[in-house]
Amino acid sequence: MASSQHIYRTLRQEILSLALEPGQKLREEDLAARFSVSRTPVRAAISRLEAERLIRVEPRKGTFVSEIDLDYVRQLIFLRTSVELRMLPLLCREQPAALWEAMEENLARQKRLLEEGPEPSRFYRLDNRFHELYFSHLGMDAVWKLLQQFHVHYTRFRVLDMRQSGLFSQFYEEHRRQLDLLRAGGEEALSRLIVRHLESPLERVNRQNLQKESAASSSFVQNFS
Repeated sequence: MASSQHIYRTLRQEILSLALEPGQKLREEDLAARFSVSRTPVRAAISRLEAERLIRVEPRKGTFVSEIDLDYVRQLIFLRTSVELRMLPLLCREQPAALWEAMEENLARQKRLLEEGPEPSRFYRLDNRFHELYFSHLGMDAVWKLLQQFHVHYTRFRVLDMRQSGLFSQFYEEHRRQLDLLRAGGEEALSRLIVRHLESPLERVNRQNLQKESAASSSFVQNFS
């Protein structure tokens, strides 16, 4: 019999990987049957996910996977970019060989995944780990953990961007370029790259949303013209 913790972890991973889609309705009875439990541990798991803003519960309507809050994502990207712009010049000056080796190993894993046929959730984990390496090296583990606490919407957003854009090779090349610039001490070029790397996914998703809205508006006009 599954515990509340197991149900929470399973649903959380499915939400973050978009296996459970934003807006999708969840029924307690279905989840209880799936995990072979009563509704009590299901409700406990849902309560935790609601506290993380991954699930919204609407009285008399039901329980739904929360939509991705793009304004919240925008603010997180602003915070993340600001932090990294302060950190990366420190690495340019320090030139830590052990860190470069760890980042090279991560890049090798990214490249192998590209050759195998990338899956968004797996590639995102490597992408995230690439950045985490230099936070940890600089003794900024607490900063990284703090960022991760607010990353639930950002994680889904990035997986969505990867799934929609399919630009895995571009993401890999940007990471490759980032490490090359770190080694070369190219602070100005590195700053431009990290801004583009972190902010361009939001620009793509916003552009796609505008295109969808425009298409829907055109269809509405055609139907009533």
